[in-house]
Amino acid sequence: MKMLVGLTGKTGSGKTTAAQIFTRLGAFVIDCDEIAHKALFDKDVIKKLLSVFPESICENGEIVRSELGRIVFSNSEKLQILNSIVHPWINSETLKLCESSHADIVIIDGSELEASGIDKECKHIIVMESPESLRLERITMRDSISADDAQRRINAQKDYSKKAIVITNDSTQSELEKKIEEVYKKLSAEL
Repeated sequence: MKMLVGLTGKTGSGKTTAAQIFTRLGAFVIDCDEIAHKALFDKDVIKKLLSVFPESICENGEIVRSELGRIVFSNSEKLQILNSIVHPWINSETLKLCESSHADIVIIDGSELEASGIDKECKHIIVMESPESLRLERITMRDSISADDAQRRINAQKDYSKKAIVITNDSTQSELEKKIEEVYKKLSAEL
């Protein structure tokens, strides 16, 4: 029996590191951000985006992600519009990958699980948490952006309202690994 588990948390909380650890433990991890990048190459998605957003987000027939990000992360209404266009496509592709996986535990890694509605498909939701100052530091280094841009990204994300399993990532890598191993054992015991 296959178990779908959501993995979420605000940007810079350590979702990617947690996903890598879950993969090493034997879970199949689906990265919704990676699927979202593919959505921006889908002709239907591009057509819908261009009908709503200015032509400046398109160059040589492709969406310029940095420009689209600049627009939506500073305007919550535009972010909502973007999400209403890409979330259905992302969810469809995610569920196809879930079905094709042979792993017993499938982790759906995404920051917008609740907003997209895919959380309803998950038996459990794991929420990664870290102090905001630590997330800000991680984001500016990871994405090579200013602290102001990183703060806008943090502010654009909502807190997850249905916290089930919380993993606090505020210490060392080995401590995080221990926490994730414990959660993985509990999930495995439910199979």
